[in-house]
Amino acid sequence: MKRALIPVSFMILITLLGERAAFGQEEMIRPRSLGFFGNTLSLFQAPSPILQPDRSRKNLYPFYQYLELNAASPANGLSFNTFMRYRDIFNGEDESFDVYNAFIQYSNESNTFDVRLGRQIITESVTFFLLDGGSVSYKPVDGIELVAYGGYQDKDLQPEPERPSNSFAAAGIKLKSSKILGALFSVGYEFYNPQDFSSRNFVNISLNRAIPFTDFADFYSLAEIDVGEGNLGLLTTGVGITLTKTLYLNLEYDNYNLDEERKEVQLDPIYDIFSVGRLNQAKVGVTFIPANFLEVQASYAYSHYDILDGIDTNGNIARLGFSWDFWRDIGLTAFNGFYFIDGRDKDHAFGLNFNLNEEIYNGLNLQFAFAYANYKKITNQSGNAFSYIMGFEYLLIKDLILKADVELNTNPDFNQDARVDLGLSYYFSGRK
Repeated sequence: MKRALIPVSFMILITLLGERAAFGQEEMIRPRSLGFFGNTLSLFQAPSPILQPDRSRKNLYPFYQYLELNAASPANGLSFNTFMRYRDIFNGEDESFDVYNAFIQYSNESNTFDVRLGRQIITESVTFFLLDGGSVSYKPVDGIELVAYGGYQDKDLQPEPERPSNSFAAAGIKLKSSKILGALFSVGYEFYNPQDFSSRNFVNISLNRAIPFTDFADFYSLAEIDVGEGNLGLLTTGVGITLTKTLYLNLEYDNYNLDEERKEVQLDPIYDIFSVGRLNQAKVGVTFIPANFLEVQASYAYSHYDILDGIDTNGNIARLGFSWDFWRDIGLTAFNGFYFIDGRDKDHAFGLNFNLNEEIYNGLNLQFAFAYANYKKITNQSGNAFSYIMGFEYLLIKDLILKADVELNTNPDFNQDARVDLGLSYYFSGRK
């Protein structure tokens, strides 16, 4: 089994700050002329500590090589995109080559018909997932789109760390419209056939439209139904209201009952840590723009969820964030945020984060980030976690950027965790 390069306690800190893994770009920007373009990134990290089974510490020295490549022949309606990563541990045996997407696409001249073949991100389900197969999009008239997809995901061929626990086949069809009910509307069917348990049939419906007789409020909803089980697996519904030119209010209700055998439908990055299944959650959020250099976002969520089969409890999440932009004339931007999580009786987490970016002069950008979390019982651990990151990006020559940062971490797993990241990024293109 491959070991994670980051201790669990530090991962929970990152998760609580809202970081999510990415598969590469969802939409491909195609050149208007015959040619190609892309980016390479070489990254070395030293040292990266792990805990071994006997709880002893071992420092690893990983190297990463990323490549994104796009190519297009507009005259023929053809384009190609791939994003991949090679990883090697210099003082270990853990080596991997991961392809996050690699597909060829055909689009007709009027952009009413598209076909994709290869490894691609499927976005028509309630969650995104990789699929080795094909997808077709057809727009018979303005405002109507039909999408169909199908393929297979082999768990042993999927990239880390998003590798699923089971291989599965999936196929689906969806109708999307901006003409029905005066709203953005979609309805879809998905067949999900995992390798190690029974198949599933899902229907998903989404709706987003302005509330009738208003010009300041809109309504949105998303639902997924397991047809065979008769289970409402997911329901999200909410209202967004513009109270004033600078004040926005959002009210939302979420209800999802996770299929025990379909772990991919875990939608809340925080309560998925606590919950084993059913979750009911009510949220209220406010965005306030008191000045052109400051945006304030605040939210509160109250949840009722299952911590074990047959055992449920309540929880609270509060967040507050400030985005500052009053130094724009000198190229300085900043963000700082706070969060509080209260789970079952002895589960809690409190944290804050801050980041700063400053372009000193053309081609040189300095970065600083700080994060702190205090948590209890979330990962069967309790304590404090700190993280400091200081670094820069420097344009050496046209399209060649040097990246470097120093990361200092302290957490219950490692009292001292200092690492250096060195990277070289190159943007390339060729046109005819």
